[in-house]
Amino acid sequence: LLAACCRAYNDWSLEYCSADSARLLSAAMLPMQSPALAIEEARRSSAKGAACFYIRPNPIEGRNFYHASFDPLWAALEALGKPVCIHDSGSPYLSSFGERMHTHTAGHIIAHPFEAMVAMMSLIWYGVIESHPKLRIVHVEADAGWLPYWLQRMEQHWEFSGNAEHPLMKKRPTDYFKSNFLVACRGDEMTLPAAVELVGDDYITFNTDYPHPDGTWPTGFQALADQPITEQS
Repeated sequence: LLAACCRAYNDWSLEYCSADSARLLSAAMLPMQSPALAIEEARRSSAKGAACFYIRPNPIEGRNFYHASFDPLWAALEALGKPVCIHDSGSPYLSSFGERMHTHTAGHIIAHPFEAMVAMMSLIWYGVIESHPKLRIVHVEADAGWLPYWLQRMEQHWEFSGNAEHPLMKKRPTDYFKSNFLVACRGDEMTLPAAVELVGDDYITFNTDYPHPDGTWPTGFQALADQPITEQS
């Protein structure tokens, strides 16, 4: 059923974006509960013109991204050569940090950035990126202010433990981040100048979260332009 829902949504999205294919790009949703069906849908939607893929960062039936069952999927996505966009979402069927809270607002505050942080760490520390060096990951709509801290946190653990418990890691965590990840920011993030200074503007992209009520459209672009960062950034 989930695979059928993904196919229907992806076909609709591709048709919608075809109205202005130079401006609108379709992100294909993948049924992660079944890696085999996710591979099938990734290949199908990619052949029809999807620009990238969308998956959630949450554990799937207790399986994190480094679970062996996902290895064929990462290999297939790497071979297709299109970015994988990671975005959290509310659901009663997948565990989320937001479930610890008793209101939507409180859950929303923690779910998106915390899930992004854990997903990034899992892909780096458990060797997924080492095994699939051409896999491109984009964290969207989770802000970017957490990025310097998270890279620092991972680097601290590399300094005192290295890859003793994670032998599949061959490089520093920041090296994997810089070669394989992007993180999307909001235009109005107060911490954006610090993230640009500490991490670099080559690793930060932009989103408005349109049309969600907590998004920055239509003021997001102006907010970004008003940031105390260089015009080049």
